Amino acid sequence: LFEFDQQQLNTSFLDIGIGSGIPLGSFDNIVAVTPRFRIDWIDAAAGLEIPDRLYEFELQFFYRRPIRDRLSFLTIVSPSIRSDLTTSSNAFRVFALGLFNWDCVPDRLTLSLGAVMLGRADLPVLPAVGIVWTPNRWTKFDLRFPLTKLSFRLAKNGGHSETWAYASGGIGGNTWAVTRNTGQTDELSLRDYRFSIGVERLVDGGGGCFLEAGIALGRRLEYERDPTEIEFDDAALIRGG
Repeated sequence: LFEFDQQQLNTSFLDIGIGSGIPLGSFDNIVAVTPRFRIDWIDAAAGLEIPDRLYEFELQFFYRRPIRDRLSFLTIVSPSIRSDLTTSSNAFRVFALGLFNWDCVPDRLTLSLGAVMLGRADLPVLPAVGIVWTPNRWTKFDLRFPLTKLSFRLAKNGGHSETWAYASGGIGGNTWAVTRNTGQTDELSLRDYRFSIGVERLVDGGGGCFLEAGIALGRRLEYERDPTEIEFDDAALIRGG
C-alpha cells in the first residue's frame, strides 16, 4: 500500500506458499495442505509506534466433501503464528471457514452458507453467505465474503491455459502480537477495505500468475490495550504473483 500525499504508512509484503492436494477416492473429496510464510515491511511516519517488520507462519488445511447430490461441505483451517518476533504472547491465531454449498443449478449457480473466523482481534466470527453464478463459460461472479470477485475470460488456449480479467473487493489487514516501546506486549491490528482490478493466467494443473492494482479505503490501526485508533489516508495498491 502506497500513499502519495502524506507518507503516513506505506506497506509491502512477500508471501510464499507450497500447496499439495490428496484426493480421497476422487477429486470431489480432497484434502489440501499449504505451508505459508509472509513478511510485511512497514514504513510508518515518525511518531507512529509500529514495528518495521511483521511475520506470519501458517499451515493451511483445506477439505472438501460431497454430502449428497448437489450438496457439499468445505472447510479451511489455518493455524498460524503472527508477530514481530519479539513476543509469543497471543501470537497464535486460527483462521477457520466452514461452508455448505448447494448447486441449485448445476455448473451455473451455487449458494453458500456458513461462518468464518478471521483470527483477528479487531473482527469477530462473521457469517459467510454468498453465491457463485456462472452464466456462461466466459463469465463468473463469485459473491462470497470475505472476498468478492467478478471475472471475465479474455482468451483460452484449448485445455492448456486461460486468461481472465477481474474486479475484486474485500477486507485487508491482519492482527499481530507485538512489543510496545514501553516493553508491554500487545496486539496490533491493521484494517482496510480494498478494491482492485487485475489480469490472471490459469494453466492446466493449477498454476498461473496474476497482476492487479487498486485502492485501499478506510485504513486504520488499533491496539488491544489502548483505546486510541489511528486512521490513515486512502492508498494505492499493487500486487503480483
